[in-house]
Amino acid sequence: MFHFKLLELESELIAKEDAARGVTEMTAECIFLLESIESEVGVSLAHRVPDKWRGWLTFRRKNDCLLVCRGRAFSVGMFGKCKAGLDVTGGADTIADYERGFDVTPPADPDHLLINFGTGEKTRIFLWYGEGIAAYKLIFEMPVDPSPEQELQAAVVEACGWILKRPKHVTLADYLKEQVR
Repeated sequence: MFHFKLLELESELIAKEDAARGVTEMTAECIFLLESIESEVGVSLAHRVPDKWRGWLTFRRKNDCLLVCRGRAFSVGMFGKCKAGLDVTGGADTIADYERGFDVTPPADPDHLLINFGTGEKTRIFLWYGEGIAAYKLIFEMPVDPSPEQELQAAVVEACGWILKRPKHVTLADYLKEQVR
């Protein structure tokens, strides 16, 4: 168990270094992977939604990463139209900031997923789990070539399940330990 934990920590450290380097240019395959997740989720930040909508949304950050988190409808404007915003107190503000072109950072309140790329020997895609103010936890990593579309989508679905099922007073690590028992 100790050896496994050391390997896991080393792998995460290498992934963080590779992700920090990023990619010099987003390849067509990288763009395709992000677009496939966006299309599967279906709703993006600041898109029009029904007034009672609650669900998952995606949005891109300026550094070519994609975030997936919980969202809900916020009334904007005078004509009762609603747009998707982050499921937090200032969710309407995130809509306005995103529409103005600002780089929206998810607040610490909602758990969320971050998808980005890094270069080492090969370009790789990473899926990170953001929980509160804790550092991101690597939950999926794979080379971009050949396309990991199916594996990435399955990892996103599983992680979204964790977010929905996990009691809010338990960390992800503790929740996963309980599931193994």
